[in-house]
Amino acid sequence: MTVDLHPTTVEAARDRGGDKDPDRPEGITEALETEQLGYGEGEPLVGESYQDYPSREELSNPARGEFLRDLLAHPCVGGLDDAVAELTGAGDNPTLHKWLSTVEAATEAHSLDVDTLTAKGEDERGQGGTDTLTSVLGYEPPEDLVTRNNPVLIAELYGIGLSVAEVADTLGERVEGHLPEGHVRDTLKTVGLLEGRTREEQREAFEDNDSRLGGTTIDNTGSGQSKGLTVNAEDFA
Repeated sequence: MTVDLHPTTVEAARDRGGDKDPDRPEGITEALETEQLGYGEGEPLVGESYQDYPSREELSNPARGEFLRDLLAHPCVGGLDDAVAELTGAGDNPTLHKWLSTVEAATEAHSLDVDTLTAKGEDERGQGGTDTLTSVLGYEPPEDLVTRNNPVLIAELYGIGLSVAEVADTLGERVEGHLPEGHVRDTLKTVGLLEGRTREEQREAFEDNDSRLGGTTIDNTGSGQSKGLTVNAEDFA
């Protein structure tokens, strides 16, 4: 796990302001284009284009047996419901029920064992076959270092060209709970790869400024004798 701290690299990282590096290696962009379950969501799970997906009437065609086999064995597909979600963008229950019945009949027509094929995909998931972090880094980092509070890991991900949002998404897949972009941005500011004050520093500066003014008070008397920053209640009447 290394972070390039050459002055020109640091300057370029700061200039990006949290955006992705437009000149990053194509392999990183490809690794980030993760396959997502759902028709039209991300890249198709099978083949090159959703336009190549069979219609409901074509699923039992002998020429479509290999397609259906590959779909059911994909790591993102855990059963027939998932297969239907990938095959159609329909959202109404009657249509989805028709698709489910058709897919089930097609698996029988092609003599496909659904449980065996979906278990194969589950095995691949267990082996980390779809882990974006590993794909982006090019190696599997030690598990105890994959945490939201590891500034070295966050800095490396940003340094190799990921945007703040992409770092949050990529690392967020491996840590518990939601990983906000603000946390990633604050970490990068702390290590010097982004400029500006962190949210905590901004809060402390506000509190310090407020204390020098004597605090915020509400003047209900109309006399204007309150100390510090005064807000007259009559102004909001």
